[in-house]
Amino acid sequence: MPRPVLEPGQLGLRDLPEVLSIGGDSGLRQELAAEPDLTYLFWECTAKCNLRCTHCGSSCEPQSPFRELSTDEFFGIVNTIAEDFDFRRVTVAITGGEPLLRPDLFEVIARLNQMGAAGVGIVTNGTLVTRERARKLREAGLMVASVSVDGEELLHDSVRGEGTLRKTLAGIEAAHAEGLLCEVITCVRPANVWKLDEVERVIRGSGVAQWRLVTIGRMGRASEGDEFWLKPPEVRELFDFIERRRREVARTGEAFDLRFSCGGFVGVRREREVRPQCGQCFAGLGIASILCDGQVSACPSMPRDWAQGNALETRFSELWRTRFEKFRDFEWRRSGICERCDWFHLCLGGGLHERLAQPDGFCWLERQGEL
Repeated sequence: MPRPVLEPGQLGLRDLPEVLSIGGDSGLRQELAAEPDLTYLFWECTAKCNLRCTHCGSSCEPQSPFRELSTDEFFGIVNTIAEDFDFRRVTVAITGGEPLLRPDLFEVIARLNQMGAAGVGIVTNGTLVTRERARKLREAGLMVASVSVDGEELLHDSVRGEGTLRKTLAGIEAAHAEGLLCEVITCVRPANVWKLDEVERVIRGSGVAQWRLVTIGRMGRASEGDEFWLKPPEVRELFDFIERRRREVARTGEAFDLRFSCGGFVGVRREREVRPQCGQCFAGLGIASILCDGQVSACPSMPRDWAQGNALETRFSELWRTRFEKFRDFEWRRSGICERCDWFHLCLGGGLHERLAQPDGFCWLERQGEL
């Protein structure tokens, strides 16, 4: 059954710690809107991918439709970032497409580490990871590889391609053999939301101890139809599963972490149960992204027409300082379902990429059936 709708006046003393904690998150976001602090940088290194996943939000193909940054062009941009920001506090996440399709990937990771980045990670489908590549990634200083696993073979391969789960699990095994840390990201959809116990067994069987669960927005190849869209009972099942498993893991003391990893407020009694710390949207506040053609945006998951200029033409720090106002203005978000919402002071209008991709379906309270 759906949880009852909670109004602020219905909260009790037991909810006070959560309210204060989530309020602190909201306060931090507002402070960063006034004084932005770059600590996380995405680089969409390519739009090429060796797979053609049916739910890909970037509609990646074997060939890129963009003129992509060369190694020298990328570091021309990054060098200005190191000059204008404290690069020792900036974590770099390299995404795609498939990063391992870039022949300069190992060089890029090594140079970012030599420049003093706080850490470097990649997001990969895992199918191209071999012992040799895993060793090169480790030697370059890669902090973590985030690998996509969506379930047992039929569930995974039905969206990512025949034989891909076997290759992905082999990639994780190769990474572990070379001492490379992996985490798993699962895209939760109607076909696997009721089988998350089975998904967990696959992940644990791979030896991975960190698991992030995300949902699929209405972008790219997932923009049409409801095949990937969770309805309220399915959203509640996802949250119930995460809550239950987090409590069980805490009770047994297992070295296994799972958490929800999408960007909107999920409710006072859900927020700290499905993730241990602020998981809300910091796009444009502490996070920026360089897209594969040099355009600069707040988050690579946002529609490309929200890019705020090209760092090949305008210095990155100038774009960050002068073009990101709309990412830092919460007032325009006080519209639609947010206009009279009693939780706006905690939510601040939801996750930006979700709000822009599905303006009629970004609110996680509504998606749980609570509004």
